[in-house]
Amino acid sequence: MFTVKRERKMLLCSILLLITVMLSACGTENANNIQANKQQEPTPTANTQTDIPDIRTFTDALGRKVELPANPQRIVAHYYASEMTALDIPMIGTNFQNAKLVLNEEQLSGLEDIGGQETVPNMEKVLSVSPDLIIVPDFIEAKDIEALAKIAPTVAISYSGDIFSRLRTIAEIVGKPELAEGWIQKYEAKAAAKREELKPFLKKGETASAFIVYLDKQLYVYGPQRLGPTMYDALGFVQPPKVAELFEGKKDSLWETISLESLPEFTGDRIFLVTKDDSEEAKQAVEEIINGPIWSKIPAVQNGQAYVVDKRWSLNDPLTLDYLLDEMTSLLIKK
Repeated sequence: MFTVKRERKMLLCSILLLITVMLSACGTENANNIQANKQQEPTPTANTQTDIPDIRTFTDALGRKVELPANPQRIVAHYYASEMTALDIPMIGTNFQNAKLVLNEEQLSGLEDIGGQETVPNMEKVLSVSPDLIIVPDFIEAKDIEALAKIAPTVAISYSGDIFSRLRTIAEIVGKPELAEGWIQKYEAKAAAKREELKPFLKKGETASAFIVYLDKQLYVYGPQRLGPTMYDALGFVQPPKVAELFEGKKDSLWETISLESLPEFTGDRIFLVTKDDSEEAKQAVEEIINGPIWSKIPAVQNGQAYVVDKRWSLNDPLTLDYLLDEMTSLLIKK
């Protein structure tokens, strides 16, 4: 009897000891697993920190490869104030001589005038505003672009290209392509509304052309880029055959010279004659044409469908493009 009890007691102790060993082993394994998992967790490195901006490479209109900041905050836009304003992209400096043609005093307030001599920006003024990105037209000389590039990344954009392309390029440069698409969609919707508004006043297939006379008394006819986007693309006028022939293969040409004697060949059912500026010389140059013998014989003039318009109509920028939708429509429906 004593022996049986003793054996049972020893067996129970053995079982309890085995359970203790097993629990201890499981605890050790879990601790090891936890420690291993901790060791496998990634530790922050310089590559995973978010405070270091990415650098993008962009090939500009001159074929230069420019490294751009991912999110530029201090932009100087030389000759592109209208594009920046249309896209609602903040800038710190621009050429006031050009910007004042389309921007009002409120829009210019807080900006630095970086305009220098002729088309070249003032390098000292550009340097003084500490830009992180500079945007310039491609007609700036290479030496001046390289001087600007020593201040901040400098991108040259095609100045003779169409407005939509310029907007898309600038939006791409600042890393916000959706801004350009949004503006273009809004503009196209407005153009469609204007076409509907004009339907009672225009005949299907009406032609239109536009001209400007400079102080040298030389006459120029506008192509697809100046007033063309409004006349042909937005409001649906047709380009007169002679104008289309003149600009064939010259889609980026702003204008072409014609003689006053050949003017009737390039006129459409509607014609727009642009006054270069508000000076007396410019007004006199226009008056010499409209008071001369050729002008009065043009059918559009005889039909009351010839319009003398101010210098704003000669500009080639997005704010003017939007402005002309209203102005041209209003002019065409006047009785």
